[in-house]
Amino acid sequence: MSELEILQMATPAAQALLSCMVSDAWQATKGRFARLLGRDSEGEIQIIEGDLEESRREILEGASDTSQVTAEVWKARFRQALLANPEMADDLRTLLSELGNDSDAGSERVKQNAVAKDNAVVFQQSSGVQNYYGSGKSNE
Repeated sequence: MSELEILQMATPAAQALLSCMVSDAWQATKGRFARLLGRDSEGEIQIIEGDLEESRREILEGASDTSQVTAEVWKARFRQALLANPEMADDLRTLLSELGNDSDAGSERVKQNAVAKDNAVVFQQSSGVQNYYGSGKSNE
């Protein structure tokens, strides 16, 4: 397996991992990533699971650049694992294909469309709290 092929696998693997860290898919996929990287060595799997949880905590609590740094760290780890165990490439491909291109396994996609006519106001929000203190009258 060439260095280019390894990088072409390590980059999407790290991106998928980070996507799972911030989604509902985390609990379902954390162990799979750990077993893949630990090559079924129980001691290694436990260490990697701890590292994964630490990375997730840093992303959820961290600054805006934390995700990029974490992605680079895990990309390097996938690269090292693929160099040491080229046979894991098939297992990694399987995992990534199961997660899908957008790596949101376990999460549903929501598509929102809204049309405002006349003097109507449309608000759309995917999460959080929305407060509106308008009068409902036209701004004309």
